[in-house]
Amino acid sequence: MMCKQCVMSLSHYCGDPDLPEAVQRYFQCQLSCGYRSVPEAFMDTVKIYKQIRPGTPDWLVPKKVAEILNPNLVL
Repeated sequence: MMCKQCVMSLSHYCGDPDLPEAVQRYFQCQLSCGYRSVPEAFMDTVKIYKQIRPGTPDWLVPKKVAEILNPNLVL
């Protein structure tokens, strides 16, 4: 389930330079709306990232999302 705010958080996405901000905004919205736990919000964000960047290999998507959500993370 997605709230309208979370969908709206992606509506301003305009391309690759905005991708990290859009992903972070979507993840935070999922948590603040109270619909998702952290793991559920992460997996929803992974799904959205894959829709935005369909050319990214499936195995790489969770890593990319994790790096966006935590830039200090070294995977």
